[in-house]
Amino acid sequence: MNGDLVTIDEARAALRLDDDFPGMTIQLAVSGASDAVLAYLKRDPYTDEDPPPPNVKQATLLLTGIFIRDPDGVESQTWEQGYLPWAVCNLLHQRRDPAME
Repeated sequence: MNGDLVTIDEARAALRLDDDFPGMTIQLAVSGASDAVLAYLKRDPYTDEDPPPPNVKQATLLLTGIFIRDPDGVESQTWEQGYLPWAVCNLLHQRRDPAME
């Protein structure tokens, strides 16, 4: 595993992006979302032996979609500082170690 929690193909399908949508844009959004999710969870990257569970993948796809929809980060001004969007946090909350706040 390269550190990304979802593949470009998974993101393209889940977000219903056209085949001609730039792959590099998707890759950057997936990598950024994956990094943000792992940082929020405060855990080491998942591996082939310990793959990300479905709710972590779903949260990554949600955040990837936000990054693609809002490349300038205007929407992020509405997020509480230090937190991801509510829907993403809601999916991840049960997997976050609160003792590491």
